[in-house]
Amino acid sequence: MRRRAVVAAVAVLALACRESPSSTPPDAGRARLVSLSPGITDTLYEIGAGADLVARSDYCDHPPQALALPRAGTNLTPNFELLSQLSPTLIFGETGASARAAELGAIATTRLMPWLTVDEVIASTRELGRLTNHAARANELADALHARLSVTPPPNAPRVLLVIGYQPGKLEEIWFIRDNSLHGAALRAAGAKNAVPDAVSGLPRLAPERLIELDPDAIVVLVLPGKGRPGVLDAYRAMKPLRAVRREALAAIEAPEAFVHGPRILALVDRLKAVVEKLPTKDPP
Repeated sequence: MRRRAVVAAVAVLALACRESPSSTPPDAGRARLVSLSPGITDTLYEIGAGADLVARSDYCDHPPQALALPRAGTNLTPNFELLSQLSPTLIFGETGASARAAELGAIATTRLMPWLTVDEVIASTRELGRLTNHAARANELADALHARLSVTPPPNAPRVLLVIGYQPGKLEEIWFIRDNSLHGAALRAAGAKNAVPDAVSGLPRLAPERLIELDPDAIVVLVLPGKGRPGVLDAYRAMKPLRAVRREALAAIEAPEAFVHGPRILALVDRLKAVVEKLPTKDPP
């Protein structure tokens, strides 16, 4: 009952905002898109639909022209009042148990899309093209994603633990990249095996004790620019028993594209590949 009440309240709010005399009437012949996902925003610009965006999520930071758009919240916490005032024709977001599909649907047609694995991103990219009348460019992008990411590393590929490093500090828990994810596919495309090869459905984190058990050939840490790259490897270097430490097979990459599930993943493949090709493969004498 509470959910129905919220949906009804949003519908009333949407109607009130649309009838407000201060509202600017939208162009009836043009799509008015909202993206509540950074990856979807990236993709819409990549396929040529960016000019139709009227709002973006709080976390969208690429491309630069997206920063000029109003911030409309997220899948979980949309700014319903702003969205109603903007009179969108189509709202995009990612699927999720807590996504506010019904409430968003009271404002405009809403499409929540699966956006985690390679197959999901490829299929959803094609769907974005169909829904925005940019099918040709969307299909080209989807084909490029498939060609680069749907590959298998060679049998002798190094076992790499690819982790997210937000800031230097103690390794109380390690957030790693799942093999069954878009970024896991990027690691394979770069010529490496994931040191955690099993499909992971829960939170991708492990304790330092588990890291010792895995004993990867190399550890690569992805960080945002300016977020502690100089010291982000120090805690790993202190773990002397690790093969990656003995070989000095540790690397940190400042990669903003690593934190978004969008077409910039192809740039991450190139950066990972450059690192993987330089990894030492033997222990020092």
